[in-house]
Amino acid sequence: MAQGGKTLQADNFVLLDGLRGLGAILVLVGHTMQLWGPFWAPSGAVIVDLFFLLSGFVIAYSYEPKFAAGMRAGEFMIHRVVRLYPLYLLGTLLGFIGLTVMAIGDADGGERSGQYVLQLIPQLFMLPAPQAFGSPDVYSLNVPAWTLFFELLVNLVYVLAYRWLRNVRVLAILVLLCAAGLAATVFTLGRIDAGSDWATFWAGFGRASFGFFAGVLTFRLLGSPRQTKRPVSNWSFVILFAIPVACFFPASPELRPFVDLILAMILGMPLLWISQSVAPPPIFNRLFTIGGRISYAIYILHQPFREVADRIGWHTKMIYEIAPLPGILVMATVLSLAYFAEKYYDRPVRRWVAASMKKRAARRQFEQQTDNAATAIHAE
Repeated sequence: MAQGGKTLQADNFVLLDGLRGLGAILVLVGHTMQLWGPFWAPSGAVIVDLFFLLSGFVIAYSYEPKFAAGMRAGEFMIHRVVRLYPLYLLGTLLGFIGLTVMAIGDADGGERSGQYVLQLIPQLFMLPAPQAFGSPDVYSLNVPAWTLFFELLVNLVYVLAYRWLRNVRVLAILVLLCAAGLAATVFTLGRIDAGSDWATFWAGFGRASFGFFAGVLTFRLLGSPRQTKRPVSNWSFVILFAIPVACFFPASPELRPFVDLILAMILGMPLLWISQSVAPPPIFNRLFTIGGRISYAIYILHQPFREVADRIGWHTKMIYEIAPLPGILVMATVLSLAYFAEKYYDRPVRRWVAASMKKRAARRQFEQQTDNAATAIHAE
């Protein structure tokens, strides 16, 4: 299809899919950097803020028409939990099994195993494990899951306040307030890389709220676009190349807060604005789409393999001496697991849950209609 001399491609935001996939891979690499060699990505934590930004944009695109049609807050939150929970559960159980098995034979293995059981109970319900249960991490069995807590929290605020946030000015004021909160957080801690442990848990509120609502605001400022076909542009690759480059941006401790805030707050919205406006050449559509589809699985399933690699490294430093082969092996394993888990576990489970919910809703509607008819008969 052509428009204005430019070819339009895809029925979804293909470049945004590519960004999600690349971002998940960068998180994986950042968390296993020691397996790749003597590298360090000092600004890599900003990828999480990019995820919040993309989430706000995509959720606004997907759900605001449904809100206008009458979708209630409870229904929306059920949709969000159903979307996130299956893979979250798999990652949490893998983490629990891996940590428990690795504790076998250690002097304190029995005590740690008991702590893992205690930590598992709240995390089965997507709740943080209290620090009293033996870990400084908020989600001790699957550390990256801390972002899901804040994702669901900001989703709840979004849907409950939607009647007011439909006003762009109100939304813009909220984004500015969230930006002030994020800036205060970063300057207090000296960095944006915070939120996953109990010592910095409070930082997650600023990161999630600014990123998510900035994404929603970007969607609104673009006119709440309803079609996703975009002109093909090689700028897609410039944008993709810029993301990993930004992760390696160096800064002294004094400059770190400024660099983090520039990357997350100043450059985030323009990057999203440009990224949603173009598409890669058609030959890359399938690759980008698959990357977006498995990005969440990569993000939420990689932690157990990181734990195993760290355990091996604790026993023998040889794993670091043969880098980047261990990093390549972990990446290949995680990408393969993410692909098959998303296709053969996550999607079927979510389809089954959605079908069950529809049947239950239809049954309730039928029973209500039956009750109404019976009441009308008795009234006569």
